[in-house]
Amino acid sequence: DTLEPLLNDTTISHVQKVMLERGGTDAWWTQPLATLLAPGFDPAQYVKGTDTLDVWFDSGSSWYAVLPKDTVADVYLEGSDQHRGWFQSSLLTSLAVQRTAPYKNVITHGFILDERGQKMSKSLGNVLVPHDIIEGHPKKKIPAYGVDTLRYWVASTDYTSQVGIGPSTMVKISDHVRKVRNTARFLLANLNDFDPRVDAVAYDDMTSLDQYMLHLLHELQAQITDGLVDFLNVEMFDGLD
Repeated sequence: DTLEPLLNDTTISHVQKVMLERGGTDAWWTQPLATLLAPGFDPAQYVKGTDTLDVWFDSGSSWYAVLPKDTVADVYLEGSDQHRGWFQSSLLTSLAVQRTAPYKNVITHGFILDERGQKMSKSLGNVLVPHDIIEGHPKKKIPAYGVDTLRYWVASTDYTSQVGIGPSTMVKISDHVRKVRNTARFLLANLNDFDPRVDAVAYDDMTSLDQYMLHLLHELQAQITDGLVDFLNVEMFDGLD
């Protein structure tokens, strides 16, 4: 009469039992209301609902399971197809329960294509497996680039559009990683015994060239920090280049 849902441990346990005994979840559609109702409930007082729950409900309510109470996630990250999927279902379920979004930021990334802009598929033979990039694949003539090179590619890619990857791409990325590693080795070798308490030079005592280099370093640090904070990794890596 009230159209309020009948939901408690007794009714749920009974429906589970009916489904186990009478063909699974289809029992909800094939069995009469009298069978689905637990003993003690009058079928004349209830209506069997036939609305279909959105398939994204489970993942859309994941914030409830993984986040502490009264907190929201910093970032939700998924592909561009999730605006009408996980992003939306998470937003709707959270608004219904706690009157706020479950996230502070939503980051959408494109999909991985080959270097010619084609979708990767086995039939085209253009699939590049992460394991082959890391460990190498002699038959495919793919050298072992290591995990850091693959991570560098991920971090330096413009994720806002479709992302291309292939042999020539990895050669370029490998060159970038090599330059960063060589620079780091040079700095570590020359600063191995550097003690800032003893060896640091006051800014006013630096040469104009040293002050300018320090200024450039400060600008690079600010660019990288701002890029990380704003999720603009392309701008961040432009500074490193």
